[in-house]
Order: sequence, then C-alpha cells, then structure tokens
Amino acid sequence: MVLYSYLAKNSALRTHGLRALRGFSLLEIVLVLFVLGLLAAAVAPSLRDVIERGRRDAEAKSLDELAVAVSSTFDATDLTNDNVAALAGTIGPGDTATQFSSSTSATSASTATTDWFAKIARTRGITPQIGVAPTTAAQPALAQIAYNPSGNPRFLFAGPSEAGRQRFLLVSLTARSEQLTLPAYEASAAWFDALWNSDWESRTAPPPAYWTGKLTPAQFAAWTQGSGGLTQVYRLCVRRIVLPKFTVTVNNNHATDSAFVSFNNISTAFTAPANSGANVTPEILGGRLITINRGTSLPGVEALRFRLRENATITVQ
Repeated sequence: MVLYSYLAKNSALRTHGLRALRGFSLLEIVLVLFVLGLLAAAVAPSLRDVIERGRRDAEAKSLDELAVAVSSTFDATDLTNDNVAALAGTIGPGDTATQFSSSTSATSASTATTDWFAKIARTRGITPQIGVAPTTAAQPALAQIAYNPSGNPRFLFAGPSEAGRQRFLLVSLTARSEQLTLPAYEASAAWFDALWNSDWESRTAPPPAYWTGKLTPAQFAAWTQGSGGLTQVYRLCVRRIVLPKFTVTVNNNHATDSAFVSFNNISTAFTAPANSGANVTPEILGGRLITINRGTSLPGVEALRFRLRENATITVQ
C-alpha cells in the first residue's frame, strides 16, 4: 500500500513502476533469449575444445605409463608370458611370440596368454583370464589396459625388422569412431612409418599424406577440420618405443676351447670355434640374457652370464 500511494503521486514513477510489476514484455524476453543463444553458441565450441583437450591429456598420461610398462618387460626371460618384445626370430622353439595389434577397428573378443595387454597386466600384478574377453564386466582391470575411457581399443604395433633397433607404437584414439577413422592396418614399413613420423602433438599439423589413399576423401577431410582452423590430429595419442639391438664379439684365441653363446632362450645360438679370432653374433635385442660356455664340446662349463645393454666384446684365451 505504501508503494502504491507513492506511485500514485508521481505519474512517471507510476508508469515505470507498474511496468516493473507487470514484468518484461514478450519482445524483451525474446531479445534476452536471443542474446543468450548467441553467447551460448560462442562459448560452446570453446567449452567442447576444453573437454576434448582434457580427455586427450588424460589419455596421453595413461599411454606414458603404458609405455614405461612395455619397456619394463624387455628384461624378462619368460618370453612367452612376460616379455613384450618376443617377436618371431627372437625367441626359442619353446616360446610363443607376442600377439600385437593387427587391426585398427576390431575389439578383443578374447584374451590369449601372449596378447600384449595380457603381458602388461602381469607387470601390474593382474592375472588375465585366458579365453575371456577384456570387458568391464568380465575383466575390468584388463579392460582398463586394452581400452581407453572413450571405449576405443588401444593398439600396440610392432615395427618392421630393421638394423640397430626394434620399434613399437602405442596408439589410442580419443575421438568417437564415427568422428575420426584410422586407416586399416597394414603389415608394412610405409604404414608404420606414416604413424611414426607424424607430429601428433601439434594442433595444426596435417594427417599423414600416406593416409590419402587409405581413407575416403570425407574420412581424410575429418582429420583436417578442427575448430578455429586447427586440425584434429592431436586427438590421436601416439607413443614411440625403441628397443636397441646389440652384438656380442667373441675373440676366441684358445687353442682347444670353443665358446658357445646362448641367447633368446636358445641354447648355443652362436658358436665361436677354438682359435678362430673375432666372431660377431647377429644383432640381439637389448635386455636379453647372454650366457657363454666354453669347452672342447657341448655343453662345456659356464664362463660368463650378463644382460645385454650395449655392444659387448668377450675374449677367450
């Protein structure tokens, strides 16, 4: 009543006061909503970008940890169950090679003893259930290794055989598969090097040129069409792992004793005959256990045992 009496004495205030009591007009409400819509449209891309960057940064940290775990297995003498670097040609007849990723789309329908993610699980004290898929329902701890938080499979690819090193690639796509597509896996140096040599940390770098013939024009274009003129390549997390290869030179100057060199879980993988001078082994992956026996015949007696960390030279005399 007091407010009404005051307004009744002042026509100007009465007009504006009664308007305030009635509320905003429909036109004013529409204008306010329009402005809010413009602001939301401007803020939405930035907010989405922040979320995507956070997701990508978290996955990059997870891949860093997995890369360390992969490297930690390279000293393992159990090549079948533990050592990820158990490739064909680097293992004994009693061992089974690691199963690396061989697809960029298929999920893991089961778990094998030699799956790369099963070997990583063992480094973390997890016992994988062989024959059971690594799902959040059946094997949640294993699924956290095999899949990223976006639900996409993580991949570990082994590089081609080459002198001096063995390369591996840990790969994880943080975008949905309908947003970005990886080219189908090829067991070739060109396919592997396209991933290895690209800059996946940059927000302006283009996708590998090699992909132009492996993806449809629309799929390839999706990698180049980021917000604000940026590309989408940063949404693929890639970690490069290098395992050096070394040799052992055996200088055998003994008149009657041969040197028998065992590595890769292969007994007497290399022999340096008596009084033969310098003998160089084939390249051996770093971290492998080297055992040298000497004698006039097998098995002889053990003379030396060591882990291969660099090119080594041994003299028998």
